[in-house]
Amino acid sequence: MAFSMLSTVTKRYNTVNFFMRRSGTELWKTITSVSKSGQKKGRRSTRQQIRPLDRFYRIGSSPLKIQFPGLNTHIDAGLNPVIVEEQTEDEIKEGDLAVRKQLEASGMATKRRRREKLFPLERGFSGHQVVGQKLGPPPPVGDVKLDDFQTYCLEVKRTSNMTGVFGRVHTMSALVITGNGRGLAGYAVGKAGIHRTNNAIIKAMNMAARKLFYVELLEDRTIYQDFYAECRNTKIFAQRRPAGFGLRCHPRLEKICEAIGIKDIYVKVEGNTKNYLALTHAFVTGLLNQETHEQLAERKGLHVVELKPERQYYPEVVASPILSTLKTE
Repeated sequence: MAFSMLSTVTKRYNTVNFFMRRSGTELWKTITSVSKSGQKKGRRSTRQQIRPLDRFYRIGSSPLKIQFPGLNTHIDAGLNPVIVEEQTEDEIKEGDLAVRKQLEASGMATKRRRREKLFPLERGFSGHQVVGQKLGPPPPVGDVKLDDFQTYCLEVKRTSNMTGVFGRVHTMSALVITGNGRGLAGYAVGKAGIHRTNNAIIKAMNMAARKLFYVELLEDRTIYQDFYAECRNTKIFAQRRPAGFGLRCHPRLEKICEAIGIKDIYVKVEGNTKNYLALTHAFVTGLLNQETHEQLAERKGLHVVELKPERQYYPEVVASPILSTLKTE
């Protein structure tokens, strides 16, 4: 008895299977449907979304570039019989060129949207992410236009809330600050649905434009005196610095200083440095609790004198009490 060493090939003639017996809607329902109990446990947000296959796959297209009248090409109205024929290389190139010209005319030549090339110092904190980038002026508030304001995005994160009906509901949260660089600024937190980052940023910009505060600046460049401020587990030590020192502080505080108009300052952050909302709130609270030279002179009833090394520490009176009585003893 002899055995053949050739491998047998099984050819299937029955092509009717599970997928052909059911419509596309029924097939999508098998992987997208969630039971009532599953919705309460938060499984609805983890299900795969229905993808429009007609956008990713064109029926009748193949590597052979064969024309099927009525499927991927128009039907000739002539009396001649319809013949399935293969396209030549010239016809393929002409068709691709015509499609290319049509896309260029409509402004859709490329699928990917080209990113605007930014200066390295304006790209943000990490890569091309929106966090740390300039967002332009906020929308006008009523009849007041804020064209001279500049907005910075400080944080974008995903938050979650556990509910008894829908399970864990995720949302997007954005922290932004806007200012005119002359002491007037405002910050706010905006929230939107999951994967709606732009909506959260726009809401935060609208709220920040309505929550403005004014910070007194010494010589329009630095703070009046050193201060300490804290919020939750974040502690801030801010020190006044001479002209030309620059901004030496936390990256988020640099954007806040640029929005307010502070040019020379040193800030030391201790404790939690990742809670950016607490960091912003502590720094702004310290700025608003400052005393100007005039306020200090009125409270103490004395002259405020400044000693500078440039003047060989010769005392210079910078403020005097006006409403209160000057103490002589």
